[in-house]
Amino acid sequence: MKKLRIRRGERGAVAIVVAISLVMLMAAAAIGIDIAKLAYERQTLQNSLDAAAAAGVLKLPDDPPAAILEAEKFASANMVGAQLGSITPSVALRCVTSYNTTTKSPDWATVLAVCGITSHTFDPLDCNEETGICSVKCTAANHCNTIVVKYNKTVDYSFGPAIGIPTGQTGTVVSAACRGYCGTVAPNPMDVVVMADRTPSMKSPSGAFANMKSGIQDMLGSMNQDQQYVAFGTIALSWPSTSNMVAEPSGGNAFTDADYKACTYCSWSAYNKKWHWAGKWVPIDYTNKYTKTDASGVTSLDTSTTLGKSVGQLDYSDLTVDYPSSSSGSKTSTNEGTHLASALKGATRYLLANDPVTDLGLPKRPEEYGIPQKVIIFETDGAPSEIFYSDSSAVSLDNDLAIGYAGNGQRQSCENFAQIATLAKAKGIRLITIGVGDVNTATCGSYGGKTLYVRDYLAAAASPTKSGKASDAYNCTESGKTELENSDGDNYFCAATSADLKSVFIAAMGSLTDKSKLMSLPNADTFT
Repeated sequence: MKKLRIRRGERGAVAIVVAISLVMLMAAAAIGIDIAKLAYERQTLQNSLDAAAAAGVLKLPDDPPAAILEAEKFASANMVGAQLGSITPSVALRCVTSYNTTTKSPDWATVLAVCGITSHTFDPLDCNEETGICSVKCTAANHCNTIVVKYNKTVDYSFGPAIGIPTGQTGTVVSAACRGYCGTVAPNPMDVVVMADRTPSMKSPSGAFANMKSGIQDMLGSMNQDQQYVAFGTIALSWPSTSNMVAEPSGGNAFTDADYKACTYCSWSAYNKKWHWAGKWVPIDYTNKYTKTDASGVTSLDTSTTLGKSVGQLDYSDLTVDYPSSSSGSKTSTNEGTHLASALKGATRYLLANDPVTDLGLPKRPEEYGIPQKVIIFETDGAPSEIFYSDSSAVSLDNDLAIGYAGNGQRQSCENFAQIATLAKAKGIRLITIGVGDVNTATCGSYGGKTLYVRDYLAAAASPTKSGKASDAYNCTESGKTELENSDGDNYFCAATSADLKSVFIAAMGSLTDKSKLMSLPNADTFT
């Protein structure tokens, strides 16, 4: 009997242990369900904020208030769609740009050019030296390129209340999306011809030429060489050279010997105005080898490549070149002028004649990126001046004739440039124009009592915006107009001073892409 009582007592103890274990197991299961619910809602929140950022950024940089409303709407709609209730996320605007390794701060010149921000306030934690990316607080008054959406959701537990834990927190969930120039140029297939002014006027003011080259170098360093193939051309005409890549014409001749010979032995006639350039407007062919990436992942221009050398070693053109006389057509030595129409014609014909994939042996880009844009980035600091008299048939893309004024002097030179720009755009070429220094106030004469400013011709030559609005031009020598012009969303950019050029080229390239991307920003959970 005694043994039986012991066995019965053991069975009772086991029952108690089993009961306690079942309670613990059920509690653990309940807690597990609540933890899984918290993880699910956090992931759903992340997905919703990603969608909200991606939707909102499409309204940037043109309409920041609409971008904020779009992000709020998408975030809430996605959560409601997942039956998790409406939310009102916090939305902040930022300007993402590159990191200046010298000043250990954002590249303020680029911030100004890309977003139009003039006040320099930032937290050092907003920069990541390893990725080379910084972000600066932006407002609806600027042309922001980045939107940040965040939210901390309270999750109601199903079983937690039984043990005194009714809710949990997802913690602050953040998503950021950037559009256009985001410290680097997003992958976006392009065939680009960069036309740089190297006429003698670029010698003044001091530093203008060096800053132009630095601007092009910075732009190339921000680009994606696997997606953006680049050719390099110059104003004035250049001859390729193995020593410094872009050189002066031998003996000062700018036209073929056949043209001069014909003029020597024949009368001044329309036929003899059909001149042919002897050099190249685009001496450096397309390349997809021009950048390098260091151990920390920062990309920059590789100055040892053909394109890198061409930009770095670029020099001013000669003061005088042999041209046909405007009066007789015979060879004469004179100032070479600034042949903007011919330079643009040369760049356009190069673009139309060359498919880099088939003609130059460059690799085919992934089809998912779409058909490459054909782009000309055209920079000049002077009014067009054509110093010889050419046949009017030269103002065409169908021949290689040199373009000269056809009767109205400088105004005609400006009109020639405008006509070539119209023909280029009609061929689907995206035209970005950059006016430097004197173009802000220089004129093409007057007509009908109205002063014809060079800056207006450059702006009219640029492609319209995606909404169809024509590019326009401010006088960037006036206070505040540089940042206004360069962040207004059109395809004309200006540099009032030579120092502006370093950031203007990056801003111009950034305007060429509609690509947006989700990205991780340092310190983003503190943005307001």
